[in-house]
Amino acid sequence: MKKLLIFLTGIASIISFISCDDEVSPKADFQDLYVLSCVIRTDTNYQAATVSHSYDIEGFNPLESTNDPFIRGAKIKVFYNNTVYNFRDTAITRSGDSRFKTPMNIYYLKGLQPQYSLPIRIEAEMPDGRILSAESEIISVLSVFLTTTTTTISSQTSTSKINFSWGELLLAPGSRGVYYAPELVILYTHDKNGVIEKKQKKVPLYYANLETGELPIYPQIQSGIKNAGFEMEAIKKAIVEIAEGDQDKSGYKIEKALFRLLIMDAGLATYYAIQKTFLDEFSVRVNQPDATNIRGGLGVFGTYTIKQLEVQLTPDFIKSLGYN
Repeated sequence: MKKLLIFLTGIASIISFISCDDEVSPKADFQDLYVLSCVIRTDTNYQAATVSHSYDIEGFNPLESTNDPFIRGAKIKVFYNNTVYNFRDTAITRSGDSRFKTPMNIYYLKGLQPQYSLPIRIEAEMPDGRILSAESEIISVLSVFLTTTTTTISSQTSTSKINFSWGELLLAPGSRGVYYAPELVILYTHDKNGVIEKKQKKVPLYYANLETGELPIYPQIQSGIKNAGFEMEAIKKAIVEIAEGDQDKSGYKIEKALFRLLIMDAGLATYYAIQKTFLDEFSVRVNQPDATNIRGGLGVFGTYTIKQLEVQLTPDFIKSLGYN
């Protein structure tokens, strides 16, 4: 849930500016806009949404503003499988380093965990009566199957690549397509001065050899792909890098590999692909005219599903890479 809220707050706030005169100015014309952000997950019955408002600033640095752009009083509904679900509003405490000092207003919904590949719609009425809306589709966890021929990696594993494959079944009528973001991570713990931390290391597909050195190449979000293969040498190198530079590897415990397949609808995938980086914890770039699928405002409404497979790492394999 925490990760979802971080993602929503990252895409929820809009920084807009007002021009000083007709000459060249670092500020553009101010636009009075609402921003609706909601990502429906199929792995939980707790859904969240945020609503924020564009704002102007006195100077030229938007990060100096401490005026909270997140608003209360909106009425948000989701329509799915012939049922209407109403969000409720609440407030959560921000992190201590946030420039906004008041609790953040969010909207939440309990009891909706979509299980069928069907259309879904959101409608949000703002306090001033303006309506924001969008449509998407649920991609059921049952609509995608995931397989691999390698469930265990040992020092005797002879294959040069670990492959994962998937396929689609019974998508929603009129589906705009499914987008996939595959990733392989190594789960491990690090005992540092008696404090054990759970961590993970992302594995690239392979390392490209460049004049400047090796460059890790990771999977990208794409539609139409049905497999991902990770070179064994890349897996080994990623595990070695976990304790790179640390002479004492006894505090590291390599647990297992986990393949995750993030499955997104077209609306969320398009937004995610365009918005490569966020300006800060509560802002989003808006110089991309297509970075929204919300009618009547800005923001994103989308859905995602996660499927995953565990790959066991045998003790002899882990030991061969320098770990106990």
